[in-house]
Amino acid sequence: MMLFKNLNKINKNKLISNLSKNIQKSSYSTNTINNKNKISEDSTSIENEDEINNENYLKQYSQTRDQMMNDYKEKTGKDIYESKARKLTHTIKDFRKQFIDQLENGSKLTEIEPIILAGRVKSIRISSNKLVFIDIISSLSTQEISFNEIIGNNNNNNNNNNNNNNNNNNNNNNIRVNGGQYSLQVMADKKFYRDTLEFETIITNLRRGDIIEINGLPAKTKVGEISIIPREINILTPCVRPIPQKLVDKEIRYRNRPLDFLVNPTTQNPFYIRSKMISYLRKFLVEKGYLEVDTPILSTNVGGANAKPFKTYSNSLNLELFLRISPELFLKQLIISGFDKVFEIGKQFRNEGIDLTHNPEFTTCEFYQAYADYETMMTMTEELLSGMAYDTLGTHEIPLPSNPNIKINFKGPYQRINFIDKIQELTGRQLPKDLVSYDCIPELLDICNENNIKCKEPFTPTRILDEMASTLLEPLCIQPTFIQDHPLAMSPLAKIHRNSSQRTERFELFIGGKELVNAYSELNDPKEQRKRFLAQSMDRSTGDEEAQILDESFCNALELALPPTGGWGLGIDRLCMLFSNTTTIRDVILFPTMKPIQPKDNQQQQQQQQQQQQQQQQQQQQEKQKDNQQQKE
Repeated sequence: MMLFKNLNKINKNKLISNLSKNIQKSSYSTNTINNKNKISEDSTSIENEDEINNENYLKQYSQTRDQMMNDYKEKTGKDIYESKARKLTHTIKDFRKQFIDQLENGSKLTEIEPIILAGRVKSIRISSNKLVFIDIISSLSTQEISFNEIIGNNNNNNNNNNNNNNNNNNNNNNIRVNGGQYSLQVMADKKFYRDTLEFETIITNLRRGDIIEINGLPAKTKVGEISIIPREINILTPCVRPIPQKLVDKEIRYRNRPLDFLVNPTTQNPFYIRSKMISYLRKFLVEKGYLEVDTPILSTNVGGANAKPFKTYSNSLNLELFLRISPELFLKQLIISGFDKVFEIGKQFRNEGIDLTHNPEFTTCEFYQAYADYETMMTMTEELLSGMAYDTLGTHEIPLPSNPNIKINFKGPYQRINFIDKIQELTGRQLPKDLVSYDCIPELLDICNENNIKCKEPFTPTRILDEMASTLLEPLCIQPTFIQDHPLAMSPLAKIHRNSSQRTERFELFIGGKELVNAYSELNDPKEQRKRFLAQSMDRSTGDEEAQILDESFCNALELALPPTGGWGLGIDRLCMLFSNTTTIRDVILFPTMKPIQPKDNQQQQQQQQQQQQQQQQQQQQEKQKDNQQQKE
């Protein structure tokens, strides 16, 4: 059995001096290789993420790699960071597909045009001074992909009874996929290399993370591993910062996404799924005659949802502006303008808490259709999500991320729950007839106390009813469920129900106990809309910062006549969490919002300042107490 030496681990204590010595050697030998391998074997390598930000080590490593690249350029006459385009003949995926069946074990194709491909060095294994194995990886992002190529075995584990997935897995046995990346073995044999001296220089200076270009011949090892035998290797971009073997700490991963994706390539999976979801969503709406539009992110007012906005300031306009919390009011103005079907996929910003399902910056899709109502929107929701699940995942059933034993079935029809009727059934109490007036608050709180529902101040009908729904209704919605006909107090932009003056034609879709869709028959009475906005203003005056603000320009636009309209909004991030089997929204956002980690020196300074402030406050209190005592005396 052949014993391979491993150059992938980076030693913190001895690496720098040993690499520097190797660079200075004029010839390449087995002794040089062995010295390097002893570096990894004799002491601890950077496998602990706590060592990633060791500034002294990083500086030394970068300097040493600069020396290595100078050595590479001097001995080969080649440059790095070249600006010219690379004339690649194959991607790694194309290479594997084309030659997997053309080669027998232990054979190679010599009478063909040289293959040129590129990738990132994942690992280096030295067999001897004449034979080195290099694993390279390449992203799927520039290649045509299918869902089964991305998640492969993971999907089969979650759906053991799904014959389609099993068949797809068999079809992809010859395509080695690691997360969102293809990998390929480079079998660097000195006797096939064009320049033996250059071979020695390349192997001496090559490291994990480097971007390289290979010009070579297809081959297959005796054990059947598809490979490329290089005639020439070019270092296109050196990696001058060490890449650890493991990266587990989520606090570091989310703050350093490039490193996270390199060390943990399977974390790329949700973003390929996300891309397919959005592509299907856009195609679905365009085929139904919807026009995709872009509406302002910055505006002088906010509306369309109950949320606290972010504020900013325009120096040019000398004006305070808000980042949008929803595009709804702009999209409805387009319906008024004669665009009968519009949709927008874009970012929203809400200055609220961060948890497993909330991020201050998130992505939604909203669409509006003239001459439709909320029943139309329910039917479209079932059609859209059922088709999206099958197109993206190849099945209508997917596991619930929080409990894989539960299978979510996206095939319609979905169950429906009436908001008020179900709460009355579960509590055994009739809700007040007028749920808009603040006079109903004591009775609502009494019902909450009886049913152990905890409400936070400020107490408004909207907030209390929302807490009732969160406690009583949402846990019932594991399978796709429409909660419909919300109280008027909760729905300032929805039309009054055709059969009840205290209810609205609104629904929310919940899956796995989480809200994904919010839709309604749009309110198009300008007088009623002003009245609703004023009621929301009363909530805001009591301390509810999420209540909506009167938007006079929108009300004026309504006076130009909004046709009967159905409106719909989807939280794309939460749906992606379901489709990609992840339990936190950060795993489906490329760069989630995170508080920066402060250096220890800054933390110590802040602690000292806080201590000084506390001491000053204590002294001031003591002085006040003395003054009071003297005045009494």
